[in-house]
Amino acid sequence: MCNVQKVASKKGIKIKNSEEVGNINFNRKFQSQKLTLPKNMGFMYETHMHTMESSGCGRNTAEEQVYAYKERGYTGIIITDHFINGYSTCPRYGNVSWREKVGYVVAGYLAAKDAGDNVGLDVFLGWEFTVKGSDLLTYGLDIAFLLDNKDIDKLTVPQYSKVVRNNGGFLAQAHPYRDKPYIEHKFPVKPEFIDAIEVYNASDEIYSTNRANEKADMFAKKHNMPIQAGGDSHGVNDPPSGIILAKKAKNIYDIINAIKNKEVSLII
Repeated sequence: MCNVQKVASKKGIKIKNSEEVGNINFNRKFQSQKLTLPKNMGFMYETHMHTMESSGCGRNTAEEQVYAYKERGYTGIIITDHFINGYSTCPRYGNVSWREKVGYVVAGYLAAKDAGDNVGLDVFLGWEFTVKGSDLLTYGLDIAFLLDNKDIDKLTVPQYSKVVRNNGGFLAQAHPYRDKPYIEHKFPVKPEFIDAIEVYNASDEIYSTNRANEKADMFAKKHNMPIQAGGDSHGVNDPPSGIILAKKAKNIYDIINAIKNKEVSLII
């Protein structure tokens, strides 16, 4: 396996060295935060992250994100760039075909997959679907699904949930209590429309002023829902999060089933 630091250096990418597994020291702005992992830590997966290629809010390329997570000791990442009904790089106006729109959604994933294959980091496809500010992390579907379901960006939460689940997909609501001006629905969607709740969002843990993560955790406990954590990383200097699995995931469905069966530990 190639040396990630050497490869990154050749490409002009700067990544802060991580410490030995068991105590990862986050970089720069967050270097006072430390991630304490169990001795038999299992396999770490980031469940919520963005890239410059597909998310308008992304601050680093997919390749840079891959190198950063590989250095931190992660086994895999799920790319969850914004769908075209959210903060996507896809133009909102003009004559853009559905195939082109799908291309914008998956550009970050495809670039990350190439980089991940080169350095030994598993990369899975997902996206963050937005309805009136409610963000639904979507896993378990492929590019063919997107091409075959034209204009799904116009669906309501119940409609989208039905289409995704009928095709074998999985939905987790991200940061359900995030309080921002652009978010119309500042509360979770109905539990019957989702499979899990993101109860820890690393960004909300730092910037939220309304105990967003705590409220999400209380909601999940009230409804006995599966839970997960995510970094919501938009760049290499954002603190990572995610989940730990006891066994290495062979595919995205191993991750989905572990979350559904409540067999994950949260990286917080």
